[in-house]
Amino acid sequence: MRQSEAGFTLIETLVALGVTAMLATAGTLMMLQTLQASRAIDARMADVRTLEAANGLLRADFSEMTVRPSAAPDDFTPAVGFSGRTGIETGDLISFVRSGWRDPRVGGDRSDLQRVAIRLEDGQLIRKAWLRPDPVPNTPVVERVLLDGISNLEIRYRQKGVWFDEWPADANGRHPDLVQLDLKFADADQLTLQYMVGAAP
Repeated sequence: MRQSEAGFTLIETLVALGVTAMLATAGTLMMLQTLQASRAIDARMADVRTLEAANGLLRADFSEMTVRPSAAPDDFTPAVGFSGRTGIETGDLISFVRSGWRDPRVGGDRSDLQRVAIRLEDGQLIRKAWLRPDPVPNTPVVERVLLDGISNLEIRYRQKGVWFDEWPADANGRHPDLVQLDLKFADADQLTLQYMVGAAP
């Protein structure tokens, strides 16, 4: 065998190195794209789980709504029933008393009623729940962020097929039969949620 036939030429080596580099680059790009897609899927699944939790909680709240009047702990106005405002206002947008809040203690004597309020603050849809239907300033209250990143919220109320932009409360417990929330998010996503309103005495 001649010396020139004993190994690879420089050109063959360079070509092999070039092909290897191209394959490595392509593999790295594919891996990065896979990781990015995986992160996007994880983020979207987290959003879906958050939405499912918020939707389930709101559905339970509205379905367990009662006609019992109540007032906010820092409000000196008379107690009223279901109250609904437009989504562009500040403060509590929707407030009412709900039932179905069970006492986990054996033989507990706590009421199964609680006051619930929904508000929009700094792009967050927040649920407030007081531990009793007639709260006072020192009544424990639990706040939970249901949804985040909201840029606009519109709320409508329906009764017997007629839609209203607001629902003025009264002491008689008059209430809508359907509440609709139209949400727009900062990422341009839009969402419409509808809830049937219960009327337990």
